[in-house]
Amino acid sequence: MDKFIHLFLGHLFGDYVFQNKWIATKKPREFKVLLIHILIIFLSQTFFYLGKNFNLKSLYLIGILSVIHFFIDFIKFVNNKKKFFSSHKYYLIDQMMHILSIITIAFFIPSTSFFIPKNISVILSSSVFNAYLLGIYSFFLKNDTAYKRDIEGYIVRGFCPVVYLFGPVYYSIYTLITGVYSIYFLKKHQVISWALSITLTIVFMEVML
Repeated sequence: MDKFIHLFLGHLFGDYVFQNKWIATKKPREFKVLLIHILIIFLSQTFFYLGKNFNLKSLYLIGILSVIHFFIDFIKFVNNKKKFFSSHKYYLIDQMMHILSIITIAFFIPSTSFFIPKNISVILSSSVFNAYLLGIYSFFLKNDTAYKRDIEGYIVRGFCPVVYLFGPVYYSIYTLITGVYSIYFLKKHQVISWALSITLTIVFMEVML
């Protein structure tokens, strides 16, 4: 589980946090930008997997994982004009393929004494997953053509795992406050991503920690 969570954290940062608007809009149409994206993925996953026992086999397998990431993204690259490949359904398929590839590589990659502790990796993974992955998923549900970073939503969803650490009472209060705020001040698609983040944080934290 430790190996998966560190590779997953590297994936989340490489695919979301370190992916700016230029990369996101150009990689489905320009091959060189897609290669830049894959290089960032490789560096991100290498960084978050670093530890005292990190070796060439680990680097080699992370390289294989990056190549797999390339081919998954290449599917969308060659089909970028087809509507289905810009839908929320394919977005979920795309991320499931990435997660399955990470699970597979995690089975073979050597374990190490990670520089980033597991509990911090779990919290960061849950925060980024909530803020970015769920945020973009809700954007697809909105079915709008111009994506804008959902800063308010990032904050509301991203803090979920941090508050969860303080116990069920605090998390219940946070859920109530952010729920009222979301319903009254945010858009419908943001409310959906808030509800998913509240639920999936519990699942993620209970399974991973």
